[in-house]
Amino acid sequence: MKHLHAHAFGLIALLCGLGVEWPLSIQAAEPSRGGTLLTSSRMDLTSEGRPVGFITIPSGTRVLVVSELDDGYMVARTREEAPFKVSKGSLSPDPISVAAATPAPSPFVSATPPPALSSTTAGRSSESPQRITPSVASSSTISTKTPTTEEVNKALGIPLFGSGSLWEENDAMVANRLRWPQESKTTYEAGYRRYPYTFNTETRVLGARSLALFLQGVNDRPARATILFANKGDVAFFSSARDALQQAANPKQPLNVTDNMLRGFQDAMRKDKTTIESSLKALFGDAQPARTGRFITMAEAGQRWDWKGHTFLLVAPPNEYVALRILPTSSFADADADRKSFLSAKANLPKRVERRENGDVLISDLPMVDQGRKGYCVPATFERVLRYYGLSEDMNILATAGKTAAGGGTSVDAIQSATYNLLRDAGANISQKTFSGSIQEIKPIIDAGKPILFTHYSTVEFNKRVDERMSHRVAVTNWEEWKNNFLPSLKKTIPLQPDPLYGHICLIIGYNEKTREIAISDSWGPAATERWMTEEEARQIKQTSGVTVIE
Repeated sequence: MKHLHAHAFGLIALLCGLGVEWPLSIQAAEPSRGGTLLTSSRMDLTSEGRPVGFITIPSGTRVLVVSELDDGYMVARTREEAPFKVSKGSLSPDPISVAAATPAPSPFVSATPPPALSSTTAGRSSESPQRITPSVASSSTISTKTPTTEEVNKALGIPLFGSGSLWEENDAMVANRLRWPQESKTTYEAGYRRYPYTFNTETRVLGARSLALFLQGVNDRPARATILFANKGDVAFFSSARDALQQAANPKQPLNVTDNMLRGFQDAMRKDKTTIESSLKALFGDAQPARTGRFITMAEAGQRWDWKGHTFLLVAPPNEYVALRILPTSSFADADADRKSFLSAKANLPKRVERRENGDVLISDLPMVDQGRKGYCVPATFERVLRYYGLSEDMNILATAGKTAAGGGTSVDAIQSATYNLLRDAGANISQKTFSGSIQEIKPIIDAGKPILFTHYSTVEFNKRVDERMSHRVAVTNWEEWKNNFLPSLKKTIPLQPDPLYGHICLIIGYNEKTREIAISDSWGPAATERWMTEEEARQIKQTSGVTVIE
C-alpha cells in the first residue's frame, strides 16, 4: 500500500537561543575506558546554573566513562562534551583491561539532541542497539566446495555471474543479463530492481520463489545483490481467494491483514529458509555463522558461504523475512567504510543541486527505491536518504528496526532511534526542523543539497490534485503564464483535510520561489521521482512534527 500510518517524530526540541549551558566539560579528567548505554538516559541542560531542560540519549550510544560513583557512573559522549550521570544498571562498561583498545566515540559533536523514544515506542523496544562485530566468521576458507561459475548459476536459477568476478563487471551489463530493470541512476550509484509479480511471472532462486531481486552498483561496478523471499511486507501475497476479493472491493483502504495471511507468510518463511539453506549447502558445503552491522537494531545474523571473493549470506530474522545477500568478501573487513562513504558524499552535496531556467531548484541526484506493494514508505524513504549519503542500507532491515507491521505501519521514532547510532558512527546526525509550509524554511536546506524527510497526510484528493497539475506541468513552455494564470485556475477552494488513515512520509527535494511550488519525491518508483505541490497544499497536509534532515 502507498499510504500507511506514520507516527509523529519523537525528537526532543533543542533549547535554542536560551543561553543553554552544558555542565563543566571534562578537559582535566582523562576517561579511563568506554561503555555502552543499555537504556535511554537523561542529560540535563542548565542556564546560569539553573536547570532549563534535558535531552534523552538513546540506548546503544557509546560513551566515555569519566568516573565511577557508589550508585552509578559519570559519562560523556565525547571528550569535548559535558559529563552526565547514569545508574549502574544503565551502562555496560568495557573491561578496564581492554581500555587501551577501546575506540573513543566519534569526535563529531552534535548541536542537536539525539532522537528520544516516545513512551509507546520505548515500551515496544526490548533490545538494546549495542555495537557488535560485523562478522564472526574468521576462517579465510569457509566453504568446503568450489563449484564452477556454470554450476553456481545453474543452482541459483539466474545468470548472476559472468566469466570472472561479479565485482569487476559493469553493473548495467549485469542487470541487462539478469533482465532486472533500472530503478534509478545517480552520478555515483545505480539501483536495479525486479518485482516478478509486476511482470506476472515467477522467479525461483535456489529452489524458492523470490518476491524481489535487487542489484546496487557503485561507480559503475556491482556492490551488492539481494534476493528477497517470503517477507512480512508482502504478506498480501499469502492472501486467500476470499481475502483478495475483500481487498479488491476496497482498493484505496489500508490492507486488512488476516490470521490466514500471517500463518501463510510464516509457513513460507520456514519452507524457504530450509530450501535455500539445503541448496547452498549442496553447492558450497558447510556454512559458518556470520553477522553484519555494527549495532544490534541494524544487524543481521545468518549463515555464510564464501566463493571466489563473493560472500553468500542467508538471513531469516524471525517473522520478518528470508533474504540472500551476495556481497564482496572484502567488505566484511573494512570497519570504517561507512564513515569514509558518508564524508565523501557530504563533501559533494552542493554539486548535486540542479538549478533550472524556469526557477526550479532540485536535488535530482537521488536514488529511487520502489517499495512495491509493501506498506513500506518509511523504510523505503529512509533507505533512499541513507544511500544518498553513501550508506547502503536495505528497507527490509529498516522495517525490522522500525517495528513495521505486516502490511504497513511504521514507527518513525523507532527507525530514527535505530539509525541514530549508525549515523553518529559515520559522523552524521538526525536533526528536526520547523516547517509551516513555507519555501523560505526549506530553501537553505535544499540549497545545501540535503533531502528533507516530510511526514504528511497523502490523501486520495491530494494525490489527485498533484497528478492533475503534473499532467500539465511537464509540458509547460511559458512559465509566466503558468504562474500568473494556469496555477490560479487550478486552485481549489475546498481545503485538503488531514486523514490519519493516509499518514505517509516522502522527501522534499526542491522548490520554485517564482511559482511558490515545492517538489516532493515518493518511494513509488521512477514515475514518482519528482512531483510538485503548492505552498498552500503543504500547509494543509503537513503533520505537526516538523521535518527531519540528516546532516
